[in-house]
Amino acid sequence: MNDDSTPADGSIDATSATDASIDGPARDGSSLAACSFNVDCPADERCECSEMSGCRCTIGPRGARRFGEPCANGNDCASALCVEGPSGFLCSDQCRGPSDCMGMLPRCVSVPTVGQFCARLPPDAGGTDAGDAGREGGASSDAGSCSGACATTLLMGTFGATRGNFDRAQHGRAGTDAIRIEAHFGGNPMCPSASSPTPDRTLVIVNVRANGSMAPQTYADGVRATLFDFRGLFTMAPLLRATDVRVTPRYVDRGAAVSYDVTATFPGGTIVGGLFAGHCPSLDE
Repeated sequence: MNDDSTPADGSIDATSATDASIDGPARDGSSLAACSFNVDCPADERCECSEMSGCRCTIGPRGARRFGEPCANGNDCASALCVEGPSGFLCSDQCRGPSDCMGMLPRCVSVPTVGQFCARLPPDAGGTDAGDAGREGGASSDAGSCSGACATTLLMGTFGATRGNFDRAQHGRAGTDAIRIEAHFGGNPMCPSASSPTPDRTLVIVNVRANGSMAPQTYADGVRATLFDFRGLFTMAPLLRATDVRVTPRYVDRGAAVSYDVTATFPGGTIVGGLFAGHCPSLDE
């Protein structure tokens, strides 16, 4: 789905960053302040990301491409943020609300560690069974309703200099009170079947208890996460297993819809944000 200017490895953000200590200014004078966008940095610096230091302000020229223009990585963009659009990679920017976003990136979304930025519309999730009459009445974070951010899927993966997102999710029942969650980018938004096209990438989270408790669940509680990167954006490995996971319920109605804040740490990167997952019977175990 890359445009002609996108490198074969799918990288979509800053290309490299200094390997100097992040405890103070680098030897080249870079401030190494934490950042998400170029506006977070001094005028002679740009926001660059690396596996070792995260996103930091580093001396170097900023990109000239404006919002909505094609990009290969963050250094192409005046904002420093290059994201996936409907059919290629586009320069995005900060936003405060929908009126700040337009064109192929019309949604203003918020992701922890990144902030608010413009993103593509999510795929139609009409194939999920969010209205399933057989749902099992769990607990909800706001007395039975889930709207706005609660009903949104936007997970951002940061692996070294590469950023990429997941914008739809589904869940299935597992055992007496647990669920299996799959978050995707690309592919068909309908409930998966043996003939479903392969998505670009999938995050699978298992052993999540949906028993009425709204307490966070962690790796120590048995929650596990696995990344399948079918296009090789983050890794060329067949799969990566998370070394730490935390899921915090926002809304839980097992067999209907669930919503969680997620933080998953992998060798070389992290995936953070929120997901809303309707029920797919084909995912039931």
